[in-house]
Amino acid sequence: MAQTLKDEVRERILAAARQVYAEQGYATARLVDIAEGARVGTGNLYRYFKGKEAIFDDIATPRLAAELLRRLRIRMRELGRMEDWGQATVSRSASADALLNFWVQHREEVIILLSGAEGTRLGHVRSLVISELSRQAGRYIRKQEEAMQNHADSLPVPPVTRFILTRIFASTVEMIVAILREYKDQESIRAAFADFWRYQLHGLQSLLTRTGSTMPGEH
Repeated sequence: MAQTLKDEVRERILAAARQVYAEQGYATARLVDIAEGARVGTGNLYRYFKGKEAIFDDIATPRLAAELLRRLRIRMRELGRMEDWGQATVSRSASADALLNFWVQHREEVIILLSGAEGTRLGHVRSLVISELSRQAGRYIRKQEEAMQNHADSLPVPPVTRFILTRIFASTVEMIVAILREYKDQESIRAAFADFWRYQLHGLQSLLTRTGSTMPGEH
């Protein structure tokens, strides 16, 4: 007689796998750790999934990755339209709030996609996110330079500033992952991102603000 698969056991396996993949990444994750976390034998785990790739595919789906990128791009487009990034905090931005809600609701999956998907069909998502952030840095620089062309006493954006700005955006991914790993409850996650975005947005605005021919911090 065929054995009956139980939804409750399957959900326990997926919950344990989310935690293992988020903590260890797909490449180093072991089925024995997933089975232990789910309180099932490794052999019993194979009754539900063919292996760790099949489990991963059930957790981190292309649809979820596409939604992450979609919400990020909406947020980036909003920033591109704003003159003052200091006004783009969560409390003043619907797109920022929507993106943050997505991170809260899919905390472990976002961690996996941004730091633990190497070796899977979604291993490219992290680089796509970094590229999106870097493109926004480039767009913002060009926007600033176009604005400065109308002022004869303004300086172009120097190579050092370009480098710093690009690295700030790239390191944003590390901060997203760090916050989501450190905090699990919605209140703490939202508070951490509110502080981070306030610091980052005002810092970026200050970095690219020109007053006459003087760079910020120069006297």
